[in-house]
Amino acid sequence: MFMQLLTRRGVQIFLLLILLVAALDLQLTNPAPVRRLRDMAFDYYNKALPRKPGNDVVIVDIDEESLRRIGQWPWPRSLIGDIPVEMAKLGAKSTTFDIVFAEADRTSPAAIAKNLPATADLAPVIEKLKTLPDNDDVFASKIGEAGNVVTGFAGSTEESNGTPEVKASCMRKKMQGSPADPFPYLMGQHHYAVTLPVLTKAAAGNGVFSVEPGEDGVIRTVPLMMTLRGDSGEEMIFPTLSFEALRVGLHLPCYSIDSDISGIWGFGLGDLYAPSDKFGRMRVYFAGHRKSLYIPAWKILAHQVSKELVEGKFALVGTSSIGLLDLRSSPLNAVLPGVEVHAEMIEQILHHQFMSRTPAVVQMEVLATALISLGIIFLAPFISAGTLAFIATIIIGGGVMGGFYLYDTKGTLIDPYYPAIVILIIFILSSILTNLRSDREKRMIRQAFSHYISPILMEELAGNPDKLKLGGEVRELSVMFTDIRNFTTISESMDPADLIKMMNDFLTPMTSAVLENRGTVDKYMGDAMMAFWNAPVEDIDHARNACKAALEMVESLAPVNEGLRKQAVDAGRVFHELKAGIGINSGRTSVGNMGSKQRFAYSALGDTVNLASRMEGQTKGYGVSVMISEETRQQAPEYGAIELDLLAVKGRAEPERVYALLAKPAEASGEAFKSFVAKHNTMLAAYRAKDWGTALLTGEECAALKPQLAGLYRLYAQRIATYKEKPPAEDWQGLWVATEK
Repeated sequence: MFMQLLTRRGVQIFLLLILLVAALDLQLTNPAPVRRLRDMAFDYYNKALPRKPGNDVVIVDIDEESLRRIGQWPWPRSLIGDIPVEMAKLGAKSTTFDIVFAEADRTSPAAIAKNLPATADLAPVIEKLKTLPDNDDVFASKIGEAGNVVTGFAGSTEESNGTPEVKASCMRKKMQGSPADPFPYLMGQHHYAVTLPVLTKAAAGNGVFSVEPGEDGVIRTVPLMMTLRGDSGEEMIFPTLSFEALRVGLHLPCYSIDSDISGIWGFGLGDLYAPSDKFGRMRVYFAGHRKSLYIPAWKILAHQVSKELVEGKFALVGTSSIGLLDLRSSPLNAVLPGVEVHAEMIEQILHHQFMSRTPAVVQMEVLATALISLGIIFLAPFISAGTLAFIATIIIGGGVMGGFYLYDTKGTLIDPYYPAIVILIIFILSSILTNLRSDREKRMIRQAFSHYISPILMEELAGNPDKLKLGGEVRELSVMFTDIRNFTTISESMDPADLIKMMNDFLTPMTSAVLENRGTVDKYMGDAMMAFWNAPVEDIDHARNACKAALEMVESLAPVNEGLRKQAVDAGRVFHELKAGIGINSGRTSVGNMGSKQRFAYSALGDTVNLASRMEGQTKGYGVSVMISEETRQQAPEYGAIELDLLAVKGRAEPERVYALLAKPAEASGEAFKSFVAKHNTMLAAYRAKDWGTALLTGEECAALKPQLAGLYRLYAQRIATYKEKPPAEDWQGLWVATEK
């Protein structure tokens, strides 16, 4: 009865119209999920066709090499002042500091004198230091000497250390209380951390560089101007740092704001114009990270930069050093030095390269969504689902292609996602209500999700539902087993709730390491986990990805143990450190859907799997966290590993040469690690040659180099003690037969 009611034409149209009205309301109110979806589309545009870079900006980079050569930050201001002076000599149009100098220089002579002990011996030194020039005064003098310097200030959540100084006038409508006044629309802060007045006064410009990322941490828009309402009620408008850098470099006296009752439209600077949204934010059109923009600061200070590299360009002084924490994210780069955002803005304003999205575009999207959806709603009862699907596909595809075309040719941002999703939902519901047969394949895919855990496997099945059947294939995999050492002892000291929480704390980072490195989690077995690589999705680097995941697992246990330690202290119980044993083996394996017709799982079986499990069990005895097979070692040679033994595991006649995985490629390529490996190999060779004295001595040296492997060398010392009493056979080549799993 209910299904019959739903399929009636009048009820169908009524329900779909209600859905369409709700969808259009979301499109207009623009909640966070809709914004994120739209940002994804515009990010894709920018990634697919980045802005064509110019050659107008250079970045004086306080990089790691400069810090190594000159010293840790902060540097003396008297030294920093040499940068704008040198840049002016090299012909830079302006030099802009992406740094707030909010406090006096602690390395000034007077500051040093103040901190010296007041002793008779040091009295002449103190007096001499007091007569020397203050570093900030020297810096200000050099700023004035350069003549084209822009200082910066930033928004602050704390009480301001001063009021930012406005260096340029701003032409705007003086209609206080009227919606046409731009001040209410501009973004602002209650407090700003400002550069010292002595420095700001000497500068030619002063701009704000408060850049707020989106909800996902990615920078997409930057205000071109911001506001401050003073204590006495006066309204102050400041340019952003990049906008001010342009003004100073182009020798312009003022800005202009274009606004009306709907908000702000854009900003003028001489012959340049930058469109914005109603709140004065410009969408940054990224060209992507370019090393060619950067000049190390030490080279500038050492006068090792040619004039051709700088002349006629806008210079920005910032940092790419990780330690100075000025790193951002953009649609093109997950990690980007913040100073490069200003460089992007300067270039796109200079060359009029913008991504624009006007209110008219939004209205057009809403109208198109409504008209197309109405057409589907009223046509669905009269045409076949296949024909309707073809029409909807053509419309959605045309919308996506049209949006991309407008972006490419006009810089206009058309949202292809939300209208397409609304149209698609309307189409699907219309088709379901008029022909329930179209639901069969979707139901199959939804049912598939209940059989599988791995997101990668879900994607594979969604694209190829024919794979949802019993059967498999023989494929080369890298198989991993993990386990918690001494789990029985640990579990006996905990109540069930704490034990479950501990297991979740342990398995969560273990699982994340697998999934983030293209692996598939096969199953959880109490405190153990099985995973594999190269199925269902092909991965030619499966051994390398398995090794990378294993090392990340070991690293991730440190914060987990710290949290468990705190919980144990709070609960008044003994803390037991979690230690993982991990075994990895690579080889040909049967993999596929295994089980019964009623319920099955995607899994792997075979000797490769069994050996990986046995190797995990041997890690404790050898005192290592990760043990890998020779086949895995050969496929990931750049990872740091040492040979452990020629081992015959229980239940397997053939011996296997096993290794301890210790380091990622960067560490493994270092001389210290290579030296350790050479010494370890010497120990192992002496052991197999029955040169017990050399093996013991070299083992002690290895243990001193790698204390975390002391258990391994104690194991060899114990074996040697046994062999001294009962020597091995003449033809013995170092084989060890394990008696335990």
